[in-house]
Amino acid sequence: MIPLGQLEKMLIKAYTDASCSTPVAEPYTFRVNPSSYTYKYQLELAQDENAGASGSPLKYFRQAPNTWNFEILIDGTGAIRETSAADLSLIGSTKPVEVAEEVKKLKALVLDYHGEMHRNPYLVITWGEEVFRGTLESLDLEYKLFKPDGTPLRVIATLSMKEWVNPDHRVLMEDASSPDITHQRTFEGSDRLDLMAHKIYDTPAYYVDVALANGLDSFRKIAAGKNIDFPPLK
Repeated sequence: MIPLGQLEKMLIKAYTDASCSTPVAEPYTFRVNPSSYTYKYQLELAQDENAGASGSPLKYFRQAPNTWNFEILIDGTGAIRETSAADLSLIGSTKPVEVAEEVKKLKALVLDYHGEMHRNPYLVITWGEEVFRGTLESLDLEYKLFKPDGTPLRVIATLSMKEWVNPDHRVLMEDASSPDITHQRTFEGSDRLDLMAHKIYDTPAYYVDVALANGLDSFRKIAAGKNIDFPPLK
């Protein structure tokens, strides 16, 4: 039997500053985890002006901020009930989710403009070992079911996030001579190169570069016990 492990809920924390030292409010815990999410990597390319011909090769300009998209179900039908520590031995509890209140809490945390910040909050999303730091780019709310009086019973919230890197960490990442960002790790059988890169660089975006730097033919088939170098970013 494959061990499924302990259920962990996706959690969103909001902060007033990029260093994530001052929280805006209490974290928001989703009652239903997403069934999938999309992580998008995007490069910005520029036309080589010296080529002088249409269709000439594009050259690398920079890597655009990564984006992360996912859907969350907010259900107030009673099919999915709020569970507290006292209800762990029971099948559900007796308190269905108030959809309008949940939507209000979510919007207040991720969307609302804060005058002292002159923007919406900096967000940190955690789910198990996955950590994403970003800013909300868009929030779509699709209302699916209603009571006879029009009160919403079910909402699908689609969040689109744009990634950012802690400025203190970015300074280290951009300092190619810093020993703090020169690492070597031994690859274990359960490891994934993208997650290892995420822990080193605060983003998994560089796992392909790490594979190339180590002469790997495939980042999916790495022998256990192999030493992997994580070079400084340039």
